[in-house]
Amino acid sequence: MYKKIGWFLLFFSLILAGKASAQEFSAASSEELREALSDPNALVIKLQSGIFEGNFLIERKVHIIGAKGTRIIGSEDGHVLTIAADDVIIENLEVEGSGSQNAGIYVTGDRAYLHHIALRNGFHGIYARNSYGHRFENNLITSFQSKGRHKGFGIYLVEAPNTAVRNNYFYHMQDGVYVSYSDFCEVTGNTMSKARYGVHTMDSRNVLISDNRVTESINGLMIMQSYEVFILDNYFYKNTENEGAGIFMYDTFDSKIASNIVRGNYRGMILENAQRNRLEFNQVLENDTGLEMGKNSNGNTIYLNNFSENTRQIISEKDNRNLFSKDTYGNYFDDHHLLNLDHDHKVDFAYKSGDVFYQMADKEPLLQIFYQSPAVELWNMIEQYTPIPSDAFIIDESPLAEAAPVKQKELKSEKRNASPRRDPSLILFFFLIALTSLLILNYGRKHNEI
Repeated sequence: MYKKIGWFLLFFSLILAGKASAQEFSAASSEELREALSDPNALVIKLQSGIFEGNFLIERKVHIIGAKGTRIIGSEDGHVLTIAADDVIIENLEVEGSGSQNAGIYVTGDRAYLHHIALRNGFHGIYARNSYGHRFENNLITSFQSKGRHKGFGIYLVEAPNTAVRNNYFYHMQDGVYVSYSDFCEVTGNTMSKARYGVHTMDSRNVLISDNRVTESINGLMIMQSYEVFILDNYFYKNTENEGAGIFMYDTFDSKIASNIVRGNYRGMILENAQRNRLEFNQVLENDTGLEMGKNSNGNTIYLNNFSENTRQIISEKDNRNLFSKDTYGNYFDDHHLLNLDHDHKVDFAYKSGDVFYQMADKEPLLQIFYQSPAVELWNMIEQYTPIPSDAFIIDESPLAEAAPVKQKELKSEKRNASPRRDPSLILFFFLIALTSLLILNYGRKHNEI
């Protein structure tokens, strides 16, 4: 009896192993790839190194794995790869040659997992629409390199909620990641350079933007008409194109901006009609303007931030009403830490920033020739340190005597285009069945001998 059970399990495991192997197809040409995509038994398609020409449509669940040097080159008309099925996995490819308004990979099926893919010479890199639950990770994406061609978005999400965009590298794009009408998305660990906007949101809610690095663009972030956006632990550096900003928030509400480093931009952070947001533990340094509060930016709580070496720390529209301190903790200003007679955590006098000259120059542009003159700096300093009432547009009642402790996670960098690995759970399953079969056979043999 034990012999029969053992032989049956061993035979069953060999059948499963053979079946799993039979489901893997290899393709070395465009024709073989099309045949494999149309074969329902080809659950895994391995592409050999080389060039596959043309546009391809994926209409069923499949796992496509490229070898080193596998390139899919489109017809420069339409999308190169179209994923119209759910649960498709694609990895370790180079994709290029989309149409002038199309994408390297266009996704309408749900839960696509695209990773370790280099997308070049296309309008959009990855375009997901009317679908959900995707993972786009460890990809390299750039747009058309010709100066005469318009560039698209690295990853474009339109009504594609619950999507994670992680650890990708974007450069020379219009926008790195554009999240439009897509709630509960995550944009983390990405690097973006030389774009219009690093991350752009529109009409989206509950979006996490963290651990990203955006440099040499117009705006590091462009957050528009969005709610409950969490902007955490990012680094925005040298975004100075066209008087750019590290973070620009327009029509943005109930969001949290914390532990970011905003350095060397033309403007560090801009709020325009941004309300009920919380800014805390940010490092805002070496910008022309640290924080600019535009019209109708009210009800924001701004405290425990460090403003250092900015030409202008904070400027604000006169009618804005915001809170610049909370529970006796305000912000740190490197130009306001002289008087602290009781040696506690805050400076003895409130920090005032009306920036009178800024308001005057806005009405009379010719006054800009006096910008940063000793007279203007003296005027602003007198306004800050005089305890008498003034026309200051922001008042921090509890400015910090020392910089607030700001900790930021290190940006994670993973090796891109890594070789695919077999599923360890499947290998373990076969191993356990084979081991159980041998143990039963051995036990049965000993039992019969006795």
